[in-house]
Amino acid sequence: MCGANMEEKTISTKAGWGKYTLTIDGINAYVCPECGEITYSYEEMHMLQELGKSLSNLSEEERPDVLNVSEVADLLRVSNQTVYNMIKDGRLKAVKVGREWKFMRKNIESILDQETKLAARNNTGQLSEHDFEIIKKHISNM
Repeated sequence: MCGANMEEKTISTKAGWGKYTLTIDGINAYVCPECGEITYSYEEMHMLQELGKSLSNLSEEERPDVLNVSEVADLLRVSNQTVYNMIKDGRLKAVKVGREWKFMRKNIESILDQETKLAARNNTGQLSEHDFEIIKKHISNM
């Protein structure tokens, strides 16, 4: 996150796996006008995750164990730039192979299981301690 104020917008997002791409319109999100980072509300993130699960017809054996940046962005429903930012600040474990970053699927799926690690608001309407610390860090850097 670059520290700029996020703007609430209705956007379209692309999701998919392999040769299939699905465009979902009407998603409420917070978008940074400076760096383009996108953050979804808890409700929107949950809906996207459930939709992705229901549309996935690949068996566990057919899914690749190693993912690239675009595949991770699809799984997390964020931009490629957000994935790079998450690598830089340590939120994602990655290995650089040649010119590309590679990720273990199990590490990415564990992030999806840990609601507090996502850049989304919780469903109580209150700020979590984790989010408070992130905001405090960014304010102190201003």
